[in-house]
Amino acid sequence: MIWFGLLLIIGIALLRTSNIKEPVISVLGLLSPYFLLTGLYYVLGKDIGGFLSDIAWNLFGESPGYEFSRLTIIILILSGLIFLISISFLIMQMNSKKIKSRKTFFLLLWALFISLAAYLSLPSVSVEMIWITGIPASYILAHYFVFIRKKIVPEIMFSGFFLLVVLLQILFIL
Repeated sequence: MIWFGLLLIIGIALLRTSNIKEPVISVLGLLSPYFLLTGLYYVLGKDIGGFLSDIAWNLFGESPGYEFSRLTIIILILSGLIFLISISFLIMQMNSKKIKSRKTFFLLLWALFISLAAYLSLPSVSVEMIWITGIPASYILAHYFVFIRKKIVPEIMFSGFFLLVVLLQILFIL
């Protein structure tokens, strides 16, 4: 989750006025638990090198793999297609949004891209990052389903997606 510190800096740049104090304080706030724990290790006489190697392993080490079932892959592909439709709809509607809404959607897109980039490029990031990616994706999907003019096709897509997710949950329990 330390990789979302980048999202904090981007959020400050997008939503706040330019002030050097806020990013510096934010970075120090992100690093302060590590400084405090390193100080505690030093005072207690524990192995600081081992602690620092644990941090490096947690950030850049290899996480255990995960096998998705075929049905999960099918549902993820279907939701990805629906997501691509909804993100293209959002991009087309972006100029008609108010400034604060535009900035919020840009921040959600950054959260989406940071979590996807971390999952795809860093071996230490586990499969749970996919579910964190679902948070901004759900906002974008909700925007699409609420603001689309022709409701028939999106309702069919949503109903099919919902039924597939229910099927996945039922088969997972069995």
